[in-house]
Amino acid sequence: MLLETTRFGKLEVDPNQIITFTQPILGFQEFRRYILLPGPGDHLTWLQSTDSGELAFILIDPRSVMPDYQLELKAPELAELAVTSPAELSVYTLVVVPHDPAQIRTNLRAPVLISQKHRLGKQTILERSNYPIQFYLAQARANSPAEVSHARSHA
Repeated sequence: MLLETTRFGKLEVDPNQIITFTQPILGFQEFRRYILLPGPGDHLTWLQSTDSGELAFILIDPRSVMPDYQLELKAPELAELAVTSPAELSVYTLVVVPHDPAQIRTNLRAPVLISQKHRLGKQTILERSNYPIQFYLAQARANSPAEVSHARSHA
C-alpha cells in the first residue's frame, strides 16, 4: 500500500508491518494503525500513522535514558497484546520536541507497548509508578547531546 506522509513523503507500506493499537494513543482515539520507522538516533524510532499521513510520533526506548526502567503489567494487559511476559514487548515512550532543546522530554509513566510478533500495540498508564510524566532528556546521562539536537532538527 502507498502512504503519502507529510514527514517522509511517499512510503510503500507492507500491510503485514502495520501495528494495530488495541487502545489508542491518548488524545488520538481515531488513529489505530501505525508502522515503525528508523529514527534520527540510536534510541529513537518514528511511529507513523497509516490512518493519517500527517500524524507521526517520535519514540524513545526509555531504558536508554533510565537504565533501570521496569514495567509492572498485569496479565489482562499482556493478554490484550497476545503475550505472556513484558520481555516479549518492545517498550517506548513518546517524545515531546519543542523549539528549546533543553525542553525535550518524554513521559515515562505512559509507555507505548508493541508486540512485534503479533503486530499489536497500545499506550498504557503505569498507575502505581513513580516515573515522571515529564522527564527531560537533556538531563539524562545516557542520552548524548548530539542525539537530542538531531531529534530536534528532524521533528
